[in-house]
Amino acid sequence: MAEITIKMVHNNSECSVKTRVLTTYGEGILVTPITCGNQTVDYCSKARIEYTEPATGLKHIFESDSIARTDFNGTDFHVIRGKEIILSDRNRKAERYMVQVMGQAVVNHRKTINVIVNDISVRGISLLIGKDQSINMGDEINLSFFKAGTMKRINTRCKVVRLFKVGIYNAAGCVISDIDSDITLYVAEKRLEYNRKMNVKVAG
Repeated sequence: MAEITIKMVHNNSECSVKTRVLTTYGEGILVTPITCGNQTVDYCSKARIEYTEPATGLKHIFESDSIARTDFNGTDFHVIRGKEIILSDRNRKAERYMVQVMGQAVVNHRKTINVIVNDISVRGISLLIGKDQSINMGDEINLSFFKAGTMKRINTRCKVVRLFKVGIYNAAGCVISDIDSDITLYVAEKRLEYNRKMNVKVAG
């Protein structure tokens, strides 16, 4: 579980607390209970979320739209919502970000093939496949790849929903089956990289 830091104002007091991301939850993420001044936070309309990559020490900052307490069988958790958290809403196409790193795909729990992870969004991923390999519509894939420049491994499950070509490569478009905190934060980092590049271009 990824640890994040939340900086917010609650009951007219500034506080900084740490929590852990459990999973995506509707239009946000579910995290472990958040307290401020020994009180469980009921609701916060705005907060700043900070995440530091363990492998590189790089810090990423996101803005939340709301933090709300939710009850699961008598146990408190919190849901953090905001476009910077999930990257896109479900009413529009999710933005895709280039990855282009080597990965391994275990197809239908039987065969392992090498792939290139081409791009990723909060909901989907595309893979480039060698001409001597094959993936079919409906195949279930356990995908593993390393974040560029780190030893952090990303693991996810996905399902093939589209076959197409990217230049000379066969390609497969996949829907991510389990969007966990690692995938959510990885896509968020890719969005920040993209936005930084776009800001540099605009400034230039």
